[in-house]
Amino acid sequence: MWFSNLICYQFKQDISYDQAEFEKALEQDQFRPCTSQELSSFGWTNAFGKHAQTLAHFSQNCILVCAKREEKVLPASVINEMLAEKIELIEREENRPVKKKEKDELKETLLTTLLPQAFKKSSLQFAFIDLDNGWVVVNSASFNKAEELLALLRKSLGTLPVVPAFANYDLTLHLTDWLAKFAAPEGFAIGLDAELQEPDESGAQVKFKQFDLSSDEIKQHLDNGKLVSKLALDWQERVKFLFQNDGSIKRMSYAETLKEQNADIPKEDMAVKLDADFILVSEEIKALLADLKQGLGEPE
Repeated sequence: MWFSNLICYQFKQDISYDQAEFEKALEQDQFRPCTSQELSSFGWTNAFGKHAQTLAHFSQNCILVCAKREEKVLPASVINEMLAEKIELIEREENRPVKKKEKDELKETLLTTLLPQAFKKSSLQFAFIDLDNGWVVVNSASFNKAEELLALLRKSLGTLPVVPAFANYDLTLHLTDWLAKFAAPEGFAIGLDAELQEPDESGAQVKFKQFDLSSDEIKQHLDNGKLVSKLALDWQERVKFLFQNDGSIKRMSYAETLKEQNADIPKEDMAVKLDADFILVSEEIKALLADLKQGLGEPE
């Protein structure tokens, strides 16, 4: 429930969802396990797992959803080794080379044979919709995976008019300016991690971890034209994170005082605790994003 990486989007218009209709929409794409011949399956699962009966959890004008992916595990090395043995046998017994089209067909046959026996692995991906402020916040470090969840949500709802939240900002310029002045926006403090690189995409990169970013060494790199692509920030001593110039927020860590707020809720009331944790986390993220947007000012 504690979101650790954020990829954020915003609606282009005001939104409102009826709880019953939203739930019914998600049911169209509810998760089902892979069939014997499927490599993967992706769909909605209960937002609170075994502690709830609904796919979507509505609370404090936010909606929590959870997508589940199940994949068959077929190591490429195993497939390639079996394929090589098959090709070698044909070439030896029939005294002819095996061409690419036949190799592809042999590989497809192998996959069909092995799929029913393959191990399965599953993963969960959470996101929440903030109905008041129009945010869609995906707990993911990968834009591809975030877009995959959005695509499923768009399929279920029929439409999802959102855009990346920080697409219109030159974040490299902002991050570089903050570090050069060693002054983050109000409510934020610069942390101890950063990554700088030369303007050329193939240029040199310099990474700093647990380093005094106000030092002369940093100033020298900036004076030499390097730009900041990642910068650690501390928001009100409540949440620490790494803000990247692609708009993603990574490595979030929450103050112990926050984590302990719901510690007194008994385990027997797990559904109550999960709801309390969701309210706590979503409210923190909403406030953080609001301050971050204010600190960035109007988009370019």
